[in-house]
Amino acid sequence: MATPRPTRVAPSATPRPSRAAERRARQVGEARAQRRIYLIAGAVGILVAATVIAGLLLTVVLPPRAAVVTVGSKTLRASDLAERAKFAAVAESGVAASNPATVIPTLIREETLRQRAGELGVSVSDEDLTREVRRRVGSPEDQSETDFRAAYDRFMERLPISRDTFEEIVRVSLLRTKVVDAFKAQAGEKGPQLHLLAVGTQDRAKLDEMKAAVASGKDFKEEAVARGLVKEAGQTDLQWFDPQSLPARVAVAKDLQARQTSDVFMDDQTGGYILVQVAERSEDRPYDDAVKAQIANRLFDGWIKAQEEALAGEPSFTGSAKSWVGRQVKDAVAEASRRAQQQASR
Repeated sequence: MATPRPTRVAPSATPRPSRAAERRARQVGEARAQRRIYLIAGAVGILVAATVIAGLLLTVVLPPRAAVVTVGSKTLRASDLAERAKFAAVAESGVAASNPATVIPTLIREETLRQRAGELGVSVSDEDLTREVRRRVGSPEDQSETDFRAAYDRFMERLPISRDTFEEIVRVSLLRTKVVDAFKAQAGEKGPQLHLLAVGTQDRAKLDEMKAAVASGKDFKEEAVARGLVKEAGQTDLQWFDPQSLPARVAVAKDLQARQTSDVFMDDQTGGYILVQVAERSEDRPYDDAVKAQIANRLFDGWIKAQEEALAGEPSFTGSAKSWVGRQVKDAVAEASRRAQQQASR
């Protein structure tokens, strides 16, 4: 019996997608692509926003808050330094305009005074503050409150700081004066003193010749006038000094006896040369107010330095904080100059 041949089945034709299905597939693909675009754009947007925020934090938000130095219980920040440096640059020392870091020692000293002056029984009342503000503004004590306030407003127009900041600077200045006065009371009534004569010039040869003349018996004052170093003899007179309080530029005179003259030496203050003579020397001369002030300032310097060493940490002033403070001070100086010109043109 013959084996039957298998029946061949014709392959079925693959059905072609309808147009609607193709449209739906295309729409799904486009939606997916669009979602990818949105995701990429969102990521880019987030990155840009993060960059902007980081820039603001690094250049605007964080720099003013950067710690500059800690003094006792208080941390002084870049914003504190900027305010103090603005005032210094406009009303005190122009050096602060180009180098605000020079104000850091002032910031430390003033904060130290605030924290430690009370230990000496020293304080500043509101009446003290008002009186000193009136003096600085140029307002007579009998001027009406209304006129004083108007004058005060005009005065503050020239300054790149707030009224509260200005009054705090005035208050601590008064605090320093009162602390020095407290030390003046400790000076005593009399003690060792030197009466100094001095003359300076850029021409060392003239001083060498004058020293030789004085050594031969000539009068110091007369020689200074005769050699054209001063116009009047009184210009050589530096008055009386407490030996321990001599300024550094004439400290060489501390060990000289009466009528002795120093060698010619460099004057660091002027860059020239100076010659000093001890005109008189006393071991128990009564102190006048000027000598008492010398002693008081010496005692104050010793006291405040000891307090600073106990309270103040190591300053840190770099990077973005330093740049930010520099911009603040520079802008403040420019604005103060503009205001001054406006007032002058009124």
